[in-house]
Amino acid sequence: MASSLASQLYKMRTLDRAIGNERAHNVKASFLFDGRQAADLDNQTIFDIGRDGLYELRQMNQRFDVYADTLFSESVKDMDRVLQTKEENGKLDESIRSFLFQLAPHFLTKPAGKTIEWLVRRFRIHEFNARDVLAAIMPYHETKAFLTMLTIITFDTADMGLFGFLVAQRKSRRLLDRQTLMSQCVRDRSLMGFVCQAVFRACRLGLDYPGLHSFYAMVMSQYIGQLATIDNGAIQFVVPYVLDGLRLSSKDAQAAAYMVLGSLATRVTLTADALDGVLCAVAQRPADVRTMAMCLVQLLQTQADAFGARLPARFLRLLAAHRKLPRTLGQLAESFDVEMFMRPVLASLAHYAFADAELSQFLADVAAVLPRAYAPTLCERIVAEYIAHGGDAGAGAADIVDVVRLRHGQQMEDAIGAAAAAVAGDREAVHRLLYDLKTRGSGGSSGGASGVVYVKETATTLYLSITHADAGIRLVAAKALRDIVAGARTDVALARDEASGLLVDRLAHDDSEAVLDVVLSLPLASLVGAQALVPALVSVIEGERVPIARLCPKVLGNLLAIDATDAQVYAQVVAALFPYLLRGAAASEAVTLAVHAALPGSAFGRREGGWLSALAAGSSRLGDGGPAKFNRNVARALAAALVAQWDAQTGAWAAQLASGSLMARTAAIAVGAHAVALLAKDADRCVAAAALVVDAALGVLLDAGAAGVLSEDVLLASVDGSAWAALLGGLAAAQG
Repeated sequence: MASSLASQLYKMRTLDRAIGNERAHNVKASFLFDGRQAADLDNQTIFDIGRDGLYELRQMNQRFDVYADTLFSESVKDMDRVLQTKEENGKLDESIRSFLFQLAPHFLTKPAGKTIEWLVRRFRIHEFNARDVLAAIMPYHETKAFLTMLTIITFDTADMGLFGFLVAQRKSRRLLDRQTLMSQCVRDRSLMGFVCQAVFRACRLGLDYPGLHSFYAMVMSQYIGQLATIDNGAIQFVVPYVLDGLRLSSKDAQAAAYMVLGSLATRVTLTADALDGVLCAVAQRPADVRTMAMCLVQLLQTQADAFGARLPARFLRLLAAHRKLPRTLGQLAESFDVEMFMRPVLASLAHYAFADAELSQFLADVAAVLPRAYAPTLCERIVAEYIAHGGDAGAGAADIVDVVRLRHGQQMEDAIGAAAAAVAGDREAVHRLLYDLKTRGSGGSSGGASGVVYVKETATTLYLSITHADAGIRLVAAKALRDIVAGARTDVALARDEASGLLVDRLAHDDSEAVLDVVLSLPLASLVGAQALVPALVSVIEGERVPIARLCPKVLGNLLAIDATDAQVYAQVVAALFPYLLRGAAASEAVTLAVHAALPGSAFGRREGGWLSALAAGSSRLGDGGPAKFNRNVARALAAALVAQWDAQTGAWAAQLASGSLMARTAAIAVGAHAVALLAKDADRCVAAAALVVDAALGVLLDAGAAGVLSEDVLLASVDGSAWAALLGGLAAAQG
């Protein structure tokens, strides 16, 4: 009570002294004029100046309209606030405070100066509202306008502890530079608090101008940087102001809070509870998802050890609420090194996803856009969590597995292989789980024997070994599979469909000649259905994965061992072999010769009435006169078979003319050209066949030219002059 009374008495003496000085020296406090000039201007003149300034401000912002009837109304021209009641002065102070903060964005403009001049003259804001004046204009502390205001301010004795350093600035007429302000803030934390509170008061009034937020971000970051040590007291002082900034909806305000938070995070390691609160606050209501994500990246990169291996589920659920975040994270991961952020996020999501549908979907969305560099971390955690949960993956977790396998198949395979090799304890149970994981969604049987059959040399299961990335491990597994199929291993048996799946998978995808050699040594026709075996064998020839010369006899041996009595299978094999019936491109030479060598002794070569039987019967007459003679003899033999069964074989021949294989089309052209000659007595068929041949030949020329592969190997060696001579002769005979 005594202290309050003393303060009031001091203020009265100060005001009386100021009034006495003004009267004695004939001066008045002024923002626009010097003291003597101001003394010569009456209240009406200053009022008119203030009203003029308010009018201009109202053109800039309609928020100033309300003050025309209060602070700048005719009714207050002669008001003396010293004579007002406490309640009246309280309302007046609130109105002045609101106006000053609304004025702050325009403080450096001429209209603002005019209104301040009136407030100084009539309401003596430099005496009664010094704190509010400083709070509103502190962002401009390095300007001359701020120094001008400072020179007329009268500080309350209670504020001298906080603002006493400004007296020296005022006496020396020096601008308040940033370093001086920051040094004082470090010495007196309450000054830093005053600055922050002023900023957030402005924000609560709806102000959102760039200078305000950049000022807060800079002074708070510099304050943190200049502290000798960051103790708990400093953290407890700074963090609430950061949280205040994060609660604002303004993008600039949140960006300023992110900057301050980043400065703090580089200086100190927060406790798990503190970091949990900060992370959740950042993720709660971001004005801009990308800026939020960049802030979180910095936080987790500098606070990596706060949570150990797992982030709080509450925080991750807040992230999951932002639909744009997965794509944003994918873009950041493509452009920056965010591994320290992505590792704990992915590991934590993988852990929660098996029990939390929301986080499961979020992880699936992230995985869909995740760059491949981060896939190993994700795959390793998914495999580990799958094992930990005993394979009990809900629908959401199953979706994750499908997404990851689709986008990061090889990394998932590697993670499964690594987990299988590292298993300790109940190896059989874990390997069965890994087999289930590997075959999920691919049609494989989760209880398949290959998932638990061990290959001693690879220390893992047959399935994982035969699909391993290392060719040496696949070779060992292929030999083990061969022994099982051949009956050399009596301790285990594989169902036919399971063995078939493993064999077809190797034929279609393996790039090891040694592995393919082992697989091709098996009686594949008795192990694999024709519908799957034919394209798998053809893919070995066409895929260019391995040198084909040594494997070709085994491929053809298995192909021609298929049941030739099935018309559909026969047509499928003929279509597969047709591109290799003529000699042409050097790359297919070995295949062509092998085909003709294998046909005579095969069921396909012995089938009556078939195209291939015509070749097999005349194989000894194909001749050794080089590719041109060889091709001519083959084309004539096939043309004779085509004409003899025209109605039955025309469809198959036309299909080869339209084939996507350039070799198949050139072979069909050669056969058709000679068939035209044989059809000379049937004019309609002759002309129709010739039209098909010419059209196909033009297509070959255009396609080969466009692809840059037109050469003698492609066309001329396959369709020599005799073919075209036969075609022209046949047409002439038909027309004659």
